[in-house]
Amino acid sequence: MTQRTVFGWTLFGSVDGIESAPSHLQSMHCNVHLDRALTRLWELEEAPQKTHLTCEERHCEEFFEATHRRAPDGRFIVELPLKSDVPLGDSRNNAVRNLLRIERRLARDEDLRQRYNEFMQELIEMKHMELAPESSNQTFYMPHHPVVKESSLTTKLRVVFNASAKSATGNSLNDALFVGFQLQQDLFSILTRFRTHRYAVTADIAKMYRQVCVSPKHVDLQRIVWRRDPSLPMQDYRMLRVTYGVAAASHLAVKSLQQTAKCSSNVSEKAASVILNDFYMDDLLTGTASKAELLLLQRNISGILQQGGFEVRKWASNCAEFSEYISNASKTISHYLVEGKDVHALGLMWNTEDDFLTFTVNMTKPPAALTKRTFLSDASTLFDPLGLLSQATIRSKMWFQEIWRHNVGWDDLIPDSIATKWLEHRSELKLLSNFAGLV
Repeated sequence: MTQRTVFGWTLFGSVDGIESAPSHLQSMHCNVHLDRALTRLWELEEAPQKTHLTCEERHCEEFFEATHRRAPDGRFIVELPLKSDVPLGDSRNNAVRNLLRIERRLARDEDLRQRYNEFMQELIEMKHMELAPESSNQTFYMPHHPVVKESSLTTKLRVVFNASAKSATGNSLNDALFVGFQLQQDLFSILTRFRTHRYAVTADIAKMYRQVCVSPKHVDLQRIVWRRDPSLPMQDYRMLRVTYGVAAASHLAVKSLQQTAKCSSNVSEKAASVILNDFYMDDLLTGTASKAELLLLQRNISGILQQGGFEVRKWASNCAEFSEYISNASKTISHYLVEGKDVHALGLMWNTEDDFLTFTVNMTKPPAALTKRTFLSDASTLFDPLGLLSQATIRSKMWFQEIWRHNVGWDDLIPDSIATKWLEHRSELKLLSNFAGLV
């Protein structure tokens, strides 16, 4: 007999002439996230390779070209690149259970609760989220949770929406979406090119994803449940903008950014080229050979991106005249100019006054139990996109290979001999924060 289940068609029942099944079976479990994290640890030092679009990636490119349009204010309106063969089921019940868990957490932390409410209220006031009406469209509800980043100059708390949560069919919204091709260049290329400029500048785009509108036909796939206080009834909302946590969000936002440059009425080819080549997500690292060029480039980049609804801010430069010009250029955009001389630059720190890059070493208290899992997390803390610290970081990778050869489980303690070497090496890594002026 056959029966269709969430796993596909399933055969069951007895079959004549077949020997009885063995009394034991074998199974295998793959932790994809950890394996992928380990792969990325090595990929950072690989030379860039020429890539070719897959059929799915080519479909995303063609889909965007065929479906995007511009709103009267110039913003992009995009559709989600849905797969036709991935059904979605009920997801609201899971979202409700998640909200109840979050409310218990918020009840224990008044400051967190207040900031969470402020973030959600901002979405409503900026018209990036609205109450969801009755709809006959297919819906998907995303659970959400807070992520706190105290080092951020602007948003200390960000609410992250989980579009990977499974619906009743076993599929999530992210399962039903094409992801798209990585449109921007790699970190290594952008950082090395950044250091070739006599006068360099950095900036970022405010709320980049949320500057791109989602087509009305797909906003019900970005629903959430929310209430300001547990004493109030739960309400259904829907996100009207491209949302962080949705698999296609990065491709749609970057594609809109680049399309703004391609379709701009501004005739500056230099500024358009910079937008296409010197952004990594919402971060800009670029420069020029002269001060006059730098000022002109800044005006043209801001002018072009404003046409697509993108606001560029947090400008910083090693050119004192540029910083003085920027400080007087706009009084309406918050954080238009970065304060202080130390600026974040794609995982590194850039001292704009003396013009050098250095490293941020966030080595906190060692893990209580040094398992294979915690060792990988601890050893990955030091971010080195240019490979300048390879002589120091290579040792942790060699130790991890040795752990792997010992067949240690992810939650098993690593050998004492490796643990002793790592803890000694770990204490020395903190000294790298004083190693400045590398490039």
